[in-house]
Amino acid sequence: MTMSRPVLAVIAVILLLGLGGGATLGWMYLTRDRVALLTYRLELPEEINMREVVAHEKKRVHSDEVLKPVIASLDLVARWGMDSEDEALEHMRSKLIVKEDRVASQIRVIYRDRKQDRALEVLDEINEVFGKVRSEATRRRELPPVIPLQKEPGPGGPDPVPETAAP
Repeated sequence: MTMSRPVLAVIAVILLLGLGGGATLGWMYLTRDRVALLTYRLELPEEINMREVVAHEKKRVHSDEVLKPVIASLDLVARWGMDSEDEALEHMRSKLIVKEDRVASQIRVIYRDRKQDRALEVLDEINEVFGKVRSEATRRRELPPVIPLQKEPGPGGPDPVPETAAP
């Protein structure tokens, strides 16, 4: 039994599309970002708008005061192969997310990186520096105090918690 040329062409196209799709999905899986997660809760009076608080927290986490020491401490300019600290700052800010967890009234800080270990290392260092900066801002009454949370186990181990940020 012989197949006609159009049938062979259709089979070849289907096989090529299947291989191309599989290769694309494999590449997407291998190059996806892994995340590190930090969660904390604030002591807030009822009348304060949580969105405004989250905006202030985001501004503080994304500040040069927090991120420049992290970049210097971990030597991220060299590790990422970047030309300048400003380029590393932009990259870090693009990978750093601060948002409200509406269900639990908490703030989540998420750092994404292709390597899980590096994501955890960077977020741990951000937590260290941010804890000090935030604690000082709380002392000056610029930010509300943090309520320490219990460490929650995550897929890569326990999540870092800003225990140092508590006044």
